[in-house]
Amino acid sequence: MKTTLANAEAALDEVQRDTRKLHSRELRAAIEKYIEEQREQIKALRRMMN
Repeated sequence: MKTTLANAEAALDEVQRDTRKLHSRELRAAIEKYIEEQREQIKALRRMMN
């Protein structure tokens, strides 16, 4: 499971890099917010696993 969470974090990093290339500020902001929410969920899962 830890490997899967690490892969999820890596995927979020990749999406975040790609998001910076978008022209639409609204879309960029929405995606950034979603990414941050997902990071919080990953942190919560890690706490539950330990």
